[in-house]
Amino acid sequence: MGQPYRVVGIPAHVHQWPNVTWSIEANNVQLWTPEYPSLISRNFHALLAASACSPWRFSAIVANTFGSCVVPPGMYRTLRLALLLSLVQTREDDPDSLNYLDILALTNDSLIIDRLMTYCLGLASRGIRHQVTGDMFASLSRDERGTGAANVHAGSALLASGGVCLLGDLASYRKDKMDTLQSALETRTAAVFIPGKKYGEDADQQLSFPIHCNFWALSEVNTPAKRSLKCDSAVLGSVEMGSVPAQIAEAFSLVIQCREAGGDSSLLPLAVHTLRLATRPREPLYPACMQFTTQDYQELLAHAWGLQVELSPEAEKLIHGYYMASRRIRSDATQGSSLSVASVKHLISLAEAHSKLSLRRVVLEEDAVVAVLLCENSITLKHGASALVIPPDALFPCDLHDLDSLHRRDLTLEQLHQQILQFVYAYAPGAASYITEE
Repeated sequence: MGQPYRVVGIPAHVHQWPNVTWSIEANNVQLWTPEYPSLISRNFHALLAASACSPWRFSAIVANTFGSCVVPPGMYRTLRLALLLSLVQTREDDPDSLNYLDILALTNDSLIIDRLMTYCLGLASRGIRHQVTGDMFASLSRDERGTGAANVHAGSALLASGGVCLLGDLASYRKDKMDTLQSALETRTAAVFIPGKKYGEDADQQLSFPIHCNFWALSEVNTPAKRSLKCDSAVLGSVEMGSVPAQIAEAFSLVIQCREAGGDSSLLPLAVHTLRLATRPREPLYPACMQFTTQDYQELLAHAWGLQVELSPEAEKLIHGYYMASRRIRSDATQGSSLSVASVKHLISLAEAHSKLSLRRVVLEEDAVVAVLLCENSITLKHGASALVIPPDALFPCDLHDLDSLHRRDLTLEQLHQQILQFVYAYAPGAASYITEE
């Protein structure tokens, strides 16, 4: 359920109001595999050649200008990069191989973040925006034109198989919906109970459907005054999740805090951006920036979906070393480790996605560094900082407007790379030799 098929049959019931129903008496059903283009635009070819000196530059520039028709370049860059990585890890033709990257964005401007996510949703191999009043997973109805048996209707998450399901602001969800979402995020399955008496069966049935999509959500966060010092410090600590329970936030692969260094001053570029869109709709919004169209990004993502990547030994050692060190340092005798076992899968998925976004077939140690920085900041938001002190803007420490700024970013990431290695050596000595045993 939720996958694309080619169906040959006779239309049996075409329209029903208020919901549209299309029934087919099928005699031939075949799984359909979409074809993705293998070429990228000239603009990205030129950028790839110009940024070949650094394994981090191509993805940084791609993320910096991504969604510029919605949000000015340079704003919410970490979220933009995370959304791109999540998009790269979607496969409509092979949803079983999907490496899940669910994203929860914490923001004090839900309208702008929702617009950005909605724009990104249009670039997914399959994107479904869930309506709060609709069914997220599955629902039942009686087949009135047949034997009276149960019809199972796919909800938003099942329809988004191999793609992305956008949930919007979680503040609008009731507790029972949140509990169901948490279960789905943790188990990646949706269960449907079919009472036998109601549908003419002798016994009750329970069907289980696998969920093969990435979930995107956001939460409006108004930090209480008593937490302001902790949240605004140079070292990122745990923050309030707004209306999102801690266990829900824990179930998401990444939690990202969307905040700008300028605070309220970020409203000015947003206002200028909106006015430019309204008054000069056909002119380039930012002539000084590299111009990439939505079609350029569609071709880039389609090419990345077709890449098969291999994890290098160096990247694997860094990921597992960080994972083992973090589990040790974030553990106590009563509650165990605050780092879940699934974190290592998220780390590998992030590193593979960054490699694909950079159009590489081998996952380098530098890809693993990006994965560690994203994961560490997410864990810090949930549980507070550890001995690995990572600033909240680690991936984008400065504005990217020329070669000098790109060079400064490379130097900063290399320093953080060495800091991660020191953390691994200090808290997981000899990790490469005993990871398998533990």
